[in-house]
Amino acid sequence: MNIRHYTEELLSLRRHFHQHPELALQEVKTSAFIRIYLEKLGYEITPVEPTGLIAELPSLKIRKRLIVLRAEMDALPIQEQTELPYASVNQGCMHACGHDFIIASALILAKIVAEEQRNFPVRIRFLFEPAEEIGEGAKRMIQAGALENPKADAFLMFHYATDMTLGMAVHQGQASSMINSMQIHVHGKSSHWCEADKGIDAIYAAAQVISAIHDLNESFRKQHPDAGKYIVGTGTIHGGEYTNIIADHVVLNGNIRAVHEETYMALEHELERNLQEIEKQTGTQIRMEFPKDPIYAFANDEELTETAKVVGAEVFGDKFVLEGEDELFLSGDNAYRYFRETRGLFTVFLAGIPGENHPLHHPKFQLDERILPYSVETLYKIITTL
Repeated sequence: MNIRHYTEELLSLRRHFHQHPELALQEVKTSAFIRIYLEKLGYEITPVEPTGLIAELPSLKIRKRLIVLRAEMDALPIQEQTELPYASVNQGCMHACGHDFIIASALILAKIVAEEQRNFPVRIRFLFEPAEEIGEGAKRMIQAGALENPKADAFLMFHYATDMTLGMAVHQGQASSMINSMQIHVHGKSSHWCEADKGIDAIYAAAQVISAIHDLNESFRKQHPDAGKYIVGTGTIHGGEYTNIIADHVVLNGNIRAVHEETYMALEHELERNLQEIEKQTGTQIRMEFPKDPIYAFANDEELTETAKVVGAEVFGDKFVLEGEDELFLSGDNAYRYFRETRGLFTVFLAGIPGENHPLHHPKFQLDERILPYSVETLYKIITTL
């Protein structure tokens, strides 16, 4: 297999998906493109409502070991500002998390497997997962049998990041954090501002909530010096009706993230205590809700990590990095559901562009396309080594 023969198509596919992003559970055209591409290669497709796909080659079903590889499809509700010639044509929608890279890499890997199917050593199943960004996709894929019939021997997932140029990183052990979204409702009492004594200002109380969340990040460390990495933050705030009306309801949306589950639980408890104090001080009623279950942390399998170390060093040399807990991101992934069912490996391909230091989910986020053939080669070697 000479990966350089596929570089031009890799770039073409990546740019197509980047230019035509679709939001979670709306990946209709993305899914249709993938299905047509794979069916031409001889893959059997199992649809997963509404847009997910499970793909396998019939000829490989006689192999004893099943490796499952996931590719996420959804984009983010962000207006792109990169000014790339292949920038998003869909207003308010952008692949600002590298899923365009992931889809392109998975399709070329599927093409190589199809070309080598007579001698390919393992059975491989491709999952094209919708709605990863909203934490919905993995559950749908698993319920559709993504890891069954037969039971998967290993699950592989991969992301792209900008931490360094043209490299690869794998975590030893734990590979993600525990996260959840929270919603805080602040209820006051409406009144005209000319009779302010008859109202209770929910916006003022909400400001104190925001301040308490901000201060918690520092004060919690003093009480829990061994808490590991964590963060509590507010993402949106909505409230009020008109300039001369005291607001009676404000809604804040944010998130809690922590490397350790016990830290996450302690942060939740401490925040609830702070909100109760603000209630007493302001006369408001404050309620914190968690619309969804938490996304739990997952860990890389030890044997799969050893394989990734060998292959990573072979492909990337000293640009391969084996990371520990100190290098963990405060990010999570609904892929923890797959790791609960079988042993798994999470690989990160590093594709930073010098001078372009925009983080994930930024409207100017960019990745270096030169990483693409190296990442496909690495995945191919890991799969054929297992």
